[in-house]
Amino acid sequence: MYKFLFVGLALSLITNLLPAQETAEKAREITSNLEKIENLIDKTVKELREAVEQLNRIAAESDKPRDAFEDYTDQLKDYKGVQEDLSDRIDHFRKIADQRFKDWEADLAKMEGDLKNISQERMNKAKKQYEEVDKKVRTIGAKLTKAVDKLQEVQTYFTTELNAASIQAAGKVTDAAKKSADDVMQALEEMKSDYKQLKADTAESRPKE
Repeated sequence: MYKFLFVGLALSLITNLLPAQETAEKAREITSNLEKIENLIDKTVKELREAVEQLNRIAAESDKPRDAFEDYTDQLKDYKGVQEDLSDRIDHFRKIADQRFKDWEADLAKMEGDLKNISQERMNKAKKQYEEVDKKVRTIGAKLTKAVDKLQEVQTYFTTELNAASIQAAGKVTDAAKKSADDVMQALEEMKSDYKQLKADTAESRPKE
């Protein structure tokens, strides 16, 4: 008889603990994804900065620009690869965040009174913060695409003609492309700061050991 009571108690504890464990796992997953996004933003900025540096080399070495142009082409390819990884990770995080809010809504339906009101208020605040950040991220994403298009256009131009005269003729266009890249790098740094704040606000607190 006692054996069955203990088994029943154990099953009850496991059943009651699972939702808390799942919530903790989801919180850790959100934190992990935000950390990955931060790292990919750093890599994206690094690769973009190096692409601009190689573009500067083309003008600086206009008497023999071939090596600089090939390095620029390779660097632009590396940058686009990292940017794609960042975009995929952000899309993945959106799915996780959307599911988190759906789970939160389901939990609210199981509560009532003051605790429900407190949780509702916290969810509304978190959702608003997330939506504001995501709106900014989408705007930056559009700028990022535009900047890449400009850099790619410069690369295509130099593929057709690469000499001192063609480099000088394209000076204004290449300067505009570099300015667009600089603006994006600054926007990416701001985006990283926003994601870092999200991580601070959503990370699960760990008890002191």
